[in-house]
Amino acid sequence: MQIIDLTRQTGCKIATFPDGEKHVTVDALDRKEPVSIVCRITCADDLFCLMQLGDILKRQEMEINTLFIGYLMSMRCDRLFDVNRPFSLKIVADAINAIGARHVQIVEPHSYRTMSLIKNSVGALATMEYFMNGILKSKELQLDVVAVMPDDGAKARYHIPNAIPSILCEKRRDPETGKLLSFEVCTKETDICKDKDLVLMDDLCDGGGTFLGLAPKLRELAPKSISLLVTHAIQFDGIKKVAQAYDRVFITNSYKEWGAEPELPDNVTVFKVFR
Repeated sequence: MQIIDLTRQTGCKIATFPDGEKHVTVDALDRKEPVSIVCRITCADDLFCLMQLGDILKRQEMEINTLFIGYLMSMRCDRLFDVNRPFSLKIVADAINAIGARHVQIVEPHSYRTMSLIKNSVGALATMEYFMNGILKSKELQLDVVAVMPDDGAKARYHIPNAIPSILCEKRRDPETGKLLSFEVCTKETDICKDKDLVLMDDLCDGGGTFLGLAPKLRELAPKSISLLVTHAIQFDGIKKVAQAYDRVFITNSYKEWGAEPELPDNVTVFKVFR
C-alpha cells in the first residue's frame, strides 16, 4: 500500500507560493497500487491541500483505499444554526466526499452528524475508550478510575466498560452569548468518587473553560485525584490552564505535534494518533 502523509510530507511536497497559496506535488506513484492518505484538517489550507491531492490521484485514476483524518475542522458546526450562517461541516464533508476514498477514518468525531455527512466514514481506533484502556493498563499510574462525563453529549459519545463506574455533570450557557454560566454534578450518588481517581473525558479543549469550571466541583467529591482526558487539544494556553487545575492531563497529537516549543507542563501526557 502506498501512503501519502500530508502531515509529514511523506510521499509528497507542499510548497507555498508568494501569495500564500499552498501547492502539493506528489512523488512518483505506482498507478496499479492503491493509495492511503494521512492528514489533519485544521484550517482551509489543510483542506485545500487534501483537495489538490485528490485531484492528482483522480486524474491518474488511482484507487484511494483509506483516508485517515486526525483532526477535522468544523466538527462543532454540525448543523445549520441559522439561515444567515454557513453549514460549515457540510462544506468540508462535500470536499472530502469528492475525493472518493473507500474508507474514511476520523479520530474522535464530535457527533454522529459528522459520520452521516461523510461517506464511508468510521471512527478511527484512536477513540477515547482506547486511551482510557491505555491509562488503566499503565503500570506507572495504577489508577482506580471513575469516569466523569461533562455533559449529555459526552455520555452519548463514549461507551465506558461496565466495570468502570461513571458520573454525569452538566453546564449551563447563556443562549444569547454562549458564555458558560454554571457547572453541576448531576449524579446524586457521588460516594463512589471518594478516594478514587476521577477522569473527566471529552473530545475538544480550546480555552478549557468547561474543564476549569468543573474542576472545583470534582474536588468537592473528595477524590484521590482528578485527571482530564481530551482528544483534540487546540490551544497551548488552554492546556496550561487545565494542567494547573488537574493532577494529570492526557491529550493527543491529533491537532498538532506538541513538541518542546512551547514546552508542555510536566503533568501533561501526549498520546500518539500520528505515529
